[in-house]
Amino acid sequence: MMGTTHAVFALLCYYIIAYFMKLPFDAPAVLTFLIVGGLLPDIDHPRMFLIQQNYLFKRRVRRFIKHRGIVHSLLAALVATTIVWVIARLYNLEMLTVECFLLGFISHLAADSLNPTGIMWLQPFSKKKIRNGIRTGSATEKAFFTLVVVAICAVLYTAHPEAFSSLLKNLQF
Repeated sequence: MMGTTHAVFALLCYYIIAYFMKLPFDAPAVLTFLIVGGLLPDIDHPRMFLIQQNYLFKRRVRRFIKHRGIVHSLLAALVATTIVWVIARLYNLEMLTVECFLLGFISHLAADSLNPTGIMWLQPFSKKKIRNGIRTGSATEKAFFTLVVVAICAVLYTAHPEAFSSLLKNLQF
C-alpha cells in the first residue's frame, strides 16, 4: 500500500474507536503518533521519503533488513511501541499517544496483509504469510483509498454533524 493509504486507514481505525469510546477526534499529538505509527513499518522501503533523504541510513537499512521483513511484524510493533512508551514517559505525554502509535503500526500491518506479497505477522517465530490481492498503486488500491476516505467522512459526520457541515460549507470547489 502507498503511504497515503496507510495514513487514511490508520485514521479510520482510530476514528471508529474514538467514536465508540468518546475519544478526541482532533488531538494533534494523538493523531501525529497515529500517523507516525501507520507509516513507520515502511522504514525498510528503499523509496520511503525519509530514507531517501539520508544516504548513509539508506545503505544501512538496506544491508540489514528487507522490505516487508522483520519490521512488518508484531515483534517490531511491540519493540517500537516500547520505545515510544519510554519517550512518552520522559515527556509526560498521555498514554493515548502510545496506544495510537501501536494502532497505527497494527493498521499498517493489516493493510499490507491485503497485498499479494503479504507479511509474516509472527516473524521471526513463523514464516507463514498472510496475503490478499490488492497491488500497491493499483486501481483496486485507489478504490480502497476512496472507500476509506468516504468511511472517515461518514464517521466524522455521525460524530460531529454540525462541524462536518460547517467544514463542507467552507470548502471551495
